[in-house]
This record gives sequence, structure tokens and C-alpha cells, in this order.
Amino acid sequence: MLTKKPWRLGTRAKLLLRGLRYARILPYASIDGWLTVDEAITLFELARSLPDENPRAIEIGSWQGKSTVCIAQGLKDKPGAVLTCIDPFDASGDRESEDTYGNHAERAGGPLRRAFEANLEHADVRPLVDVRQGFSHELTDDVDAPIDLLFLDGDHSYDAVRRDFEDWAPKIRAGGLLAMHDVVHPVHEGPRRVVEERIVGDSQWVEPRYVDSMFVARRAGN
Repeated sequence: MLTKKPWRLGTRAKLLLRGLRYARILPYASIDGWLTVDEAITLFELARSLPDENPRAIEIGSWQGKSTVCIAQGLKDKPGAVLTCIDPFDASGDRESEDTYGNHAERAGGPLRRAFEANLEHADVRPLVDVRQGFSHELTDDVDAPIDLLFLDGDHSYDAVRRDFEDWAPKIRAGGLLAMHDVVHPVHEGPRRVVEERIVGDSQWVEPRYVDSMFVARRAGN
């Protein structure tokens, strides 16, 4: 006897049911990567909440642009907005992810950076994005403070996440935002440990919250 599979809403339908304004991030749904609907909406809304003129956002770990599109669409109507994306675009990362990254990279059909930029073009956000190809710890001095939003989603090993936090979080302005991906995850412990050891209980980080696997906090101040 055949059993019916449960019917599930697709990602695009879930987005539109949350509000027509989220039609702007629909292109994210077709980009390879790992980001839930609520996480995508959160990044979009965080970017929308930034100052109306000349906001600066940094994304460490861009893959093929799934999260990039969400942040960039939130910045799109703000004059002078810049989203700097840092990634080696070589499918490298922590030991737990290397096989997955390698398999997904093969499906891209060419260089990861080319796929990334093509996805940004398709979403009509390429002009907002400043691409820096390389490792985050090598490019710290190339980006001036202050920044308004930092999204950490690079190498998830503990040492790499801690280094990214120590290198980049001090650049966030008072009142600025920090988001970290895969903090709640069955395999990766690096992001969780950094949040628990360096953020939770520290008075300079306020309004902490979780959205699926993502952690968000605001730097204390104006």
C-alpha cells in the first residue's frame, strides 16, 4: 500500500507567507548553501535596521552568496551602503565540513567565486558588494572600523571562530550588530563555544537572541 508523503511548503512560499516585502530575497532560495527561511529573514531585517546612509557590513564566509543576497537586499535602498564579503572561494574550511564543501563545489560547474558573483548579478545586488578573496585573518587590516554589522560564517573550528571574533568584533561600532551562524549545531562546536566563552555574560553585548542556528547580539552603546 502506498503512503502519501507529507506536503511541505517550499522555501519561496514560506518567504511570501511571511510578507510580500520578503519577495526581495527570493533569489536566496535557489542558491546553494545552508540558511533557513527565518535566518534569511533575520539577516535581511538586520541589514534594513542599519543607518540610512553609508552603512558598512562585513560577511566572513560567503560560499555562493546565499546569505550575501539577504544582507545586500536589506542594504539596497541605503545610499553609500557597502557589504564587504571575505572568502577564499576554494571550498576550504573546518575538518567536519571539507567533504561536504568539496562535493558541493563540484556541482557549481566552475570556480566558486564565479558562481558567487553570478548569483549576486542575478539578484541585482552586485554593485553593493565589495569582494575580498582570501582568508579573514589575512585581511583584517584592509577593512577600517567602525562597521555596523558583522556576520561570521567562516571556518567553524574553535580556533578559527575565536580568531575571527577577536579580529573583527572590535571593529563593530557601539550599537552595531553581530550575527554568527551555526551556533546551535549538532556537529560544529566552535561557534557555540565562542558565544558561551566570549559573549554570554559580557556586558558589552546586549539583546542576545537565537534564530534557528544563528546567534545575534548588539554591541552596547548608542
